Formats: sequence, C-alpha cells, structure tokens
Amino acid sequence: MLTIINIALPIPADRLFAYTAVDEPDASELIGRRALVPFGKRVLTGVIVGIGEESKEFKLKPVLEILDLKPVFSPAMLELTKWLSEYYFCSWGETLKAALPAGMSPKSILKVQLMNFPDESELNKIEKKSPKRAALINILKEQEGYITVNHLESLLKTGSVAYQLDALDQLGWLKIERMTDKPVAPKYQKAINVKTELLESQEKLKEILDELDKKAVRQSLLLSYACLKQMNEKKPILVSEAISHTKTSHQAVNALLEKRYIEIIDVEIDRNIDTKLTESLATRDESKLELNDEQNYALEQILSAIDKKEFQNFLLHGVTGSGKTLVYIHAILHAISLGKTALLLVPEISLTPQLIDRFAKVFHENIAVLHSRMSEGERYDAWRSINTGKAKIVIGARSAIFAPLKNTGLIIVDEEHEPSYKQEDPVPRYNARDVALIRGKIENAVVVLGSATPSLESMYNAHNGKYRLLDIKQRADGALLPKIEIVNIFDSKKKKSIVGNLSIELLQEIEKRLEKNEGIILFQNRRGFSSYLECPECAYIPMCKNCEVTLTYHKAKEQLRCHYCGYTIHASLACPSCSHSPMLEVGFGTQRIEDDLNEWFKGHDRKPVVARLDLDTTSGKDAHRKILQDFASGKTDILVGTQMVAKGLDFERVTLVGVVNADLQMFHPDFRASERTYQLLTQVAGRAGRSSDKTGEVIIQTKHPDNPALIASVSHSYDMFYSDEIQNRKEALYPPFVRFVLIEFSGKDINKVNRSSENFAKLLPSKTPYVIV
Repeated sequence: MLTIINIALPIPADRLFAYTAVDEPDASELIGRRALVPFGKRVLTGVIVGIGEESKEFKLKPVLEILDLKPVFSPAMLELTKWLSEYYFCSWGETLKAALPAGMSPKSILKVQLMNFPDESELNKIEKKSPKRAALINILKEQEGYITVNHLESLLKTGSVAYQLDALDQLGWLKIERMTDKPVAPKYQKAINVKTELLESQEKLKEILDELDKKAVRQSLLLSYACLKQMNEKKPILVSEAISHTKTSHQAVNALLEKRYIEIIDVEIDRNIDTKLTESLATRDESKLELNDEQNYALEQILSAIDKKEFQNFLLHGVTGSGKTLVYIHAILHAISLGKTALLLVPEISLTPQLIDRFAKVFHENIAVLHSRMSEGERYDAWRSINTGKAKIVIGARSAIFAPLKNTGLIIVDEEHEPSYKQEDPVPRYNARDVALIRGKIENAVVVLGSATPSLESMYNAHNGKYRLLDIKQRADGALLPKIEIVNIFDSKKKKSIVGNLSIELLQEIEKRLEKNEGIILFQNRRGFSSYLECPECAYIPMCKNCEVTLTYHKAKEQLRCHYCGYTIHASLACPSCSHSPMLEVGFGTQRIEDDLNEWFKGHDRKPVVARLDLDTTSGKDAHRKILQDFASGKTDILVGTQMVAKGLDFERVTLVGVVNADLQMFHPDFRASERTYQLLTQVAGRAGRSSDKTGEVIIQTKHPDNPALIASVSHSYDMFYSDEIQNRKEALYPPFVRFVLIEFSGKDINKVNRSSENFAKLLPSKTPYVIV
C-alpha cells in the first residue's frame, strides 16, 4: 500500500504537489517531515504538509527519501508559515525553506568532468572560434574529477556557461552528472573515554599513574588530566583539548590506547561553543539587581499574563537606560520556571555580543543564538539544540522568529521600531515584529514589544487598545537622562570654528573626556543613505511639491526625482532660494571622521585610540566582540560608528556622544524620515550617562536646528513628537491611517519590464474611493 502525500516545494508556485510514499500505520505522522522528491529534471527538498487523495488522472511519482524520523515542523509552525505565505504573497514551500537553517534542504546539482583532452594546436583552433569555450576547457583540464557548474561559472567570471557545456557535450568531450549535494550534518570529533574501572577505583588509578611516572611522564600527565576532567564533567574529553592542555602529543594518546587505559570514541560537538576563553562584555548577574517601582509594575503585568497561559500583547515604552532588559530577564526567568520557553528578537547582529553575555551570566547554557553571520554548521547546531529542547531561550535577529521552540510562553521583540525587522529580499518579505504577534496568538504566548522610541504604528495601536501600554519614564539606578546640546554647523562654518566635519565645541568636549579616561561615541549614519542636494550658503534642500520628502539626486541624468509620486525636475547647479552655485551633494562616512580626529590631535601630546564600528570593520568573525571589548576595557578611547553604535550598547564609561550630521536621516526621501531621525537621535543619545555617578552629554551637529524631530529629541519628549507626527500622517494620508503597497518590477530587458508594469497597472482598480494609484 502507498500513501498519497501533499508536499510544499521551495518554488514560486501557489500550490502543493502530490507524491506517493511507503504506507505507514499512521500517515499523519509524516506531516511536518522533509522529503526528497523528483521535480522535472531536478531533485528538491520539500515538506510534507498533508495527506492527499489518489488521483486517477495522473500517475504520481514516488518520494525518493523521507529525510526525518520525526517532524521538523510542529503543527503550530506549519500554521504560522501558512499564514505568512498567504499574507506576504509567496509560496508555502519558499516560506518553509526560509524557516529552516541553510543546508537543511539538499537539492540536485550539475557536475561536469572533461573526458577528451585536446592538444595545444586543437585548443588554439577552438580559441579562435570561441574564446569562452577554450577558457572553460583550460579550467576543466586542471581539475581532478568533477566540478560543479556553479563553481565553474565563478572561476570563469563570464556568466552562464550553458551553451559552451551543451556544445562540448554534443561533441562527447564531457561527462555531465546530476547529483544531490550533501545536507549539513552534526560534526564529530575524537574524544578520550577513560576505562570505567580506572574511574571507579582510586587505588588502581594511583598504581597505574605511579608506574607511568617512572617510565612515561607525558602519558601519566595525559591520563591524570583526562580522568580528572571526565570525573568533573561526566563526559569524555576531546583529544585535541587534552593534548593542548597537557602539552603532550598523539603519541602519548596512542600509547595509553595500546595499554587499554582509554578508548577513543566519536562525540558530537556544538560548533557554537567557543573553546577559546574570551572576556565577557557583562560585568554582573543582572537578575540579582533590584527593580524600581515602574519596572516592578511592568513586570507584574507581564507575569500575570504569562500565568494565564493565553495570548496577550504589551508595548513596553521605557526611556533609554530605563532597564527594559532587566524586565525581560525576570519575565524569562518566570516563563522558564513554569516549564515554558522564551524567544528574544533583536534587530541587528551588532546588538548580540553584549546582550548574549548579559543573558549568559543569568541563564548559562540554556541559550541558543541565531543570526545571519553564523556558518551553516553553527546555525544547524543551534537549531538542533532548540529542537531537542536543550536550549530553552533563543536570542536572535529576525529569522529567529522561526526557532523551533516548543511550549513557547514568552516572545519579546526588543527595539520593535527598527526597520531591520523587515525582510526585503529574498522571499518571504516579512516583518518579524508582526509575525511575532501572530506566532504568539497561535501558541497562546505573551508578546512584549519593547522600545524607547516605539514606531508610530505601535503607539497608535496602544492608544486604540490593540496593545497594552506599559511606561517606564525614569532611568534605572538613579541615572539621569543626558544633557543635549545643538551645534549649528551652518554657523560654525561661517565662523570657521570647524575641523573637517567636527565642530570645535565637540572636539573640546572630546578632549575633556579623554583627560578623565571616559568613553566617547561618535555617530555618523550612512545606512540607507540616498543622495540629495543642499545649498552650502542657505541650507536649502529641494523637496517634492506633492509628498513633502526630499528629491533624490540622480547624477547620471542630472535629475531630482521623488521616489513616491515620480515628480521629476532638472537638477539645477544654482540654488533656487539664494542663487548660490553650485549646490552640493551631501554625504561622508565614518572613515572621514576618523581622519578629522587624527588631524585635530596631530599636534597634541596625547593621541586618542580610535576604532570604527561599521560594515567595513566588522566583516570578520567575532570582529564586533573584539572592538566592543577593547572599548569596554578602555583600550579604545573613541568609538566611531554607524547605526551599530546607536542602540543596545550599555557601557558605564560613556559620558559623551557626538552626532556628526543629524541631517542625513532627516532628509532621506521617506515618509518615515522624521520618525527615523527622532528614533536614531534618541537611541544614540541614550548611550551616554548610563551610570548615576557619571553625567552624560550629547552634542548634535546640524544645519537645521528647528526641525521638529530634533526639538523633540533635545526635550526627551516622545509624546511631543508623537502628537505632532501622527497629525501630519493623518493629514497626508500616510500610515497608520492608510496602507502603502509598493509593487516593483525588475528584469534584464527594460522593454519587457515596462510592458509588464504597464499591463499590471491596467488591472488595478481605478474607480474606487479606497485605492489611490
């Protein structure tokens, strides 16, 4: 008997595919497992999502292999991914693939091998007719065995090689095979397992060690270390670790093996456990800290909801440094005490090193971490530790929303306002914050959205009763909010009191902090930077007459264009306001700030140690942690960075924050530009003065000191900003009062793209008051 099963495949098709599988006593047990199936000329990994009915019209293909003994997707996760695929317009199979670590979806790949080796004269003839084919043959001649087509194309760097391979295949020069790549799997290493009789008998062990001391000291050292380690940790010790710690060799291991004092076994290792000792970025166990009245009230509301074991959602609005993380820690401790699990989402990889260390001080090995910088093997090991129940707490970026936690009691979305929770590419294009709310609803879990600067949509939902609002208005430990000073760069340039891009006021405050050995953070945002023009004389910036956003500068066509309504004007060299020429393109990066600091301190006795925290300096593994450790310990004086320094960092030594150019985000061509500016300035300002014994100061450099977002930041008033901005949104018909949908067409042929977009536009409803195109 065969069972008909419905499989979701990772292709852009809104349908399921039926296959046959060997009958099982309970066919429903197959649901949620991965299956390797033939699909045309390919082999794909899909997920079994249902039991089908036999079709008389088609002869169904059999499944090649069921990859799992147990389901990898729970019913709740299948429901979540089904909702997500429908809501965000992508296939269920693509969503299920995104929910698994890369490498858990084996697929078929083409491999080629050269069978006919032409001599030099033959190769010269080929090169005259087809240089690309000759280059391909030369690469294949140097290979031993098969090479994948993808690797071949990467070596040639000339795009597709399909035509060349087809031509050589017809000549009979190639052997082409379709194979299935190996999925990621557990990693094993050799370990020393001391014989049980030695561990149980102290006398026998002493007798053996005494004998070895006389003839083979290294063997004695190795055996005694392995015994001690195994007794303490109740598990075998890795051969590499034992040799490293005792400074012995494989020769000593083999000698003990011959004498039958030990045996060598394979043990699975977790690729996420760092064997090197690294200094922690956390200084204390925060669960032992006392909560203030506001923190206690917020925590009590969350704990009460967890106890009810039903879906509830909260918006935790706490000023920077108010101790939201402490509330999270106590809420997670409570959830774990009830036998539940917890998920903590953070917006960026840069937030994780310090946050992980802070949580590790409290929860130890109960934590699993998931983020995009991990290797396939590391992600797979973390996923397995969650799936088996070993890890009760998951900390991760947006993809961690798919973590296979069971019995989830609490989901926290920290810095819920952050745009990085939105996946732009590839599919599924989801917002992890919104998916967290749906997962909480499906699994009857409590969801906490936390932020010092909540998104307007979230605060609007809280005011309308969709979320329960919890406020923490005071900083923890008696610390005060930092004093914020505005420096008008426009005036500074006129007075010539500026060095490069840094005002004399900011540089003088940096010098004062250096004398006290206090930490300094300088922030320059280039993320999401879109070029615009500005007059250096009067600070005029061209804006869209329809949308109230900056016009984006397109240098190639000398145009200023609105990316919302398409309004376009010629990019004039002269300023329309004061006639000054030329208008300047705005923007500089973190490296320029580093150069300006070096210029200022060139003649000084003490030159500060400056480090950059941006995409260029953090590409290496653990680069984030190293930079932050040096800054935390005082080895680095000044940390210059992009958005990476704007949030999540909690260092008591930081007393000065400088915002080099507040205008970059302010005039980004986005209806959320004002909101993003307020959030960024408030978040980066919040890095200063987080200790009650050190006063914090923030200096914001701008050419537009009257901007409402800037005024609200200086006043530390979210309510002021919210009331102004929500009214602007209502009048302009912007979210949360309407929804925006961006429909984008892309392709290699501009004519096809134009035709497709024009044809689609004709399908959109035009005679309805509910849709504006």
